[in-house]
Amino acid sequence: MREETGNLDVRELEILERLENNGHLTQRELSKEVGIALGLVNHLLKKMVTKGWIKIKNIDAKKIRYLITPEGAREKSSLLYKRVESTIHFYLEAKRVIKDKIIHLKNEGIEDVSIYGVNHISEVLFIVLKELGLELASVVEAKKEGEEWFGYNVIGMEEFAENKDSILIFASFDQSEIDRFCKEYEGVKVVVLRE
Repeated sequence: MREETGNLDVRELEILERLENNGHLTQRELSKEVGIALGLVNHLLKKMVTKGWIKIKNIDAKKIRYLITPEGAREKSSLLYKRVESTIHFYLEAKRVIKDKIIHLKNEGIEDVSIYGVNHISEVLFIVLKELGLELASVVEAKKEGEEWFGYNVIGMEEFAENKDSILIFASFDQSEIDRFCKEYEGVKVVVLRE
C-alpha cells in the first residue's frame, strides 16, 4: 500500500522518466529538471533504492549512474497510468461543470459568448460551445493579444469592452484568479465556471 500523496507520485514519476532518459544526471540536475528541492531529490532517490526501483552504479569517485530496475520500470508504468487516469478524470469533470454552466446560459437565451483565457480550460470550453451550438464571439487575453487560437484572433480587454453584446466566460477554476480579474474589471459581466 502506498503512503505517498499524489504529489510525491508525480515527482517519483518525473524522476524515473528523467533517469530512464539519462541515468548520468546528478541530483542537482534532477532537482532543476523536476523543479523540487535538492534535499527532496536525495530523499526520493534513497527511497527508490530501498524499494528496489533503481540501482546506483559507481563509475568513479565523483560520478555515479542510476539504473532503473525491472521493478522500477513496472512502478513507472503504474505511476504513468495513474497520471493519465487522473488527467482524464479532471477533463471529464471539467467538461461536466462547463457543460452545466453553458446549458444554463443557453436556457437564459444567451447565444453569443466570449472566452477570457487561453489555456486547457478554454479548450474544453470551446469544445462544449461547439457541441451546444453557441457562437464564440471572441477570445480575450492581454498576454496573448494578437496571437491566433483555434482560428480566432486573440484580443485584449479594451477591444472586448467595445462589444457590449457578448458575455465573457472566465476560463479558470482558480478562485484567486477569478477574484483578481473581477476586481480589476469591475464593470464587465463575467461568468465563472465554478459550481
